Amino acid sequence: MSGLLKSLLLVTVVSLLAGAEAQPAYGAEGTKVAIRTDPESIDKGRTIFNSKCFFCHDAESTKKKVGPGLKGVLKNPSLPVSGRPATAENIAKQLKTPFKEMPSFSYLSEEDVLNIIAFLNTL
Repeated sequence: MSGLLKSLLLVTVVSLLAGAEAQPAYGAEGTKVAIRTDPESIDKGRTIFNSKCFFCHDAESTKKKVGPGLKGVLKNPSLPVSGRPATAENIAKQLKTPFKEMPSFSYLSEEDVLNIIAFLNTL
């Protein structure tokens, strides 16, 4: 094995070991979701909510439609149906792998989920 090839192999191994772990996938257990607060994300989230969530969830109250009303959902200690802590991570999880009767929105992009969370944070 040539010296250059050995050096490249050594650099690759050291890089892999130094990098240690790969970044967890979005929404993976233990992954933190940063809540966006910029007006553009909130407006996009409102638009998505009104096209996908509005039919089952009331954003203006806690009254049940088909699903629970979501006013103050991220300001409460727990989510209304699952009882999980009311965190952005658990909202993302609920959208992708829902608890109980809620349909899955696994097709939503990470961007869409983050924008929905930005909107929900304003309720």
